[in-house]
Amino acid sequence: MKSAMIVFTLVLALCFSVDAALTKQKTRAKEDVTLRGSASVAVEESGNKGSDDDDDDDDDDAEKPVPAKKSGVQEELAENLQEQSKLKKQIKDLSDEAKSDREIAASVKLVSNETDSSALGNMLGSMWKEQRMFDTPLYIEHVQEEIRDLGHKQRALEKKLAISEKNKDAGSGSKAVHGDDDCRCIGIDELEGETLIALKGKRVSYPADLGARCEAWDADTHPKCPAGSEGENWCEQKWCYVDPCKCKKVADLPKPSAYLPDAKYKGKPVHFSYATCGGKDSFSAEEEKQTAKDIEATCAVDVDAAKWGADNCRCVGIGPQPGTTKVTIKDKLVEFPADVGSTCTAWEADNHPECSGDDSPSWCSQSWCYVDPCSCKLEVQPKTSSYVPDANYQGRPVYYSYATCGGKDSYTAGRKEACVNLKTRHGCDQLSKCAWTGKECLGKELVNVCELPVEKPGEYSAAWSQKAVVAVALPLLSLFY
Repeated sequence: MKSAMIVFTLVLALCFSVDAALTKQKTRAKEDVTLRGSASVAVEESGNKGSDDDDDDDDDDAEKPVPAKKSGVQEELAENLQEQSKLKKQIKDLSDEAKSDREIAASVKLVSNETDSSALGNMLGSMWKEQRMFDTPLYIEHVQEEIRDLGHKQRALEKKLAISEKNKDAGSGSKAVHGDDDCRCIGIDELEGETLIALKGKRVSYPADLGARCEAWDADTHPKCPAGSEGENWCEQKWCYVDPCKCKKVADLPKPSAYLPDAKYKGKPVHFSYATCGGKDSFSAEEEKQTAKDIEATCAVDVDAAKWGADNCRCVGIGPQPGTTKVTIKDKLVEFPADVGSTCTAWEADNHPECSGDDSPSWCSQSWCYVDPCSCKLEVQPKTSSYVPDANYQGRPVYYSYATCGGKDSYTAGRKEACVNLKTRHGCDQLSKCAWTGKECLGKELVNVCELPVEKPGEYSAAWSQKAVVAVALPLLSLFY
């Protein structure tokens, strides 16, 4: 036993001495590089000093091109892509066993020379190879997770750039982001959180706004599309969820979603399309493809207005959808279900901080859902959502409605950020999301985009003038009869 302990102690001592020797050698090498670098810089500077004066005139005459200044999003995207490239190279290097063997052999040779013990070098070499066998797969998995996270951020940044371009050129940008005009993408876009998708018995985390815009959603996320490795040919294809009843002129008919088989949109099963995003569907099996009769049968399904909203103002979210998203409440992010707003539900009842006690506000038990403001023909107009101020539906800000669900909106009353609570044109003009109709303040999409009737100057007074004329004329006529 004692002899074994002595041998073990000697091995540890030798390991420390080897480590010290290697560290010392690396330090010397670094110092040599630094010295050589300093010397070369000094020589270069001294050599250039004499020529600086001669070149001054030439430098002044020749105008240097000024590189175009990148936006903050562009810079962040460039850094993101650079980091992904660096991590992918790490995975490639770690997966190259031959290269690793050469590096270990070099280290074994160095240890053997420094310690005059080839036995110790070989022993450490075997240990390093065993360590590589166990540690490398775990580290690769960790790096792939980092690449996945960066991939999600990359797509979010690309989306921001695309939206920015859309604002410059409303025609092409919107189509690129939210599909072809004849088959628009559906669902609430730009949500923070996750949607959990069951794939071969495992739950895979996708973004909460999965399918709400044209994007290669499976890249670096689907098990068959691993980060840093070549996956299936459909991994990089863009697709989105669509309303099959609204897709008329696309190359391939939409197919029912395998990711969310129980989910619905406006009371009908959720479908997806590569064609509307300009992509090719190599994901679906031949037998999964739909016919026009299949689509017709889907669109003929009766819809429960109590759940999916009034016929003239349907809910526009996708649900049910497992996972969570975050909404903004009093400048704080609060976790809600991923499918919040997709159906007529009292969403605050179990989620809003103010709805947990016995004295909860009346709106905690009222049903509401997200709606398309331009499709709502109700007497009570929908309002802009403060929960998801940065989200959008087909490129427009998100609106909500209690009226479409038969609920009473006591939530909006007293909230300064609500357009409907601003009673003057001046007050309405102070909020960029609002617009004045001539009578009231509403979300600007209702007025500017959805073409809600707006009173023109003079119309209001003219209408009352006619009434005034009639009111005066009747007593006058009585004088003659």
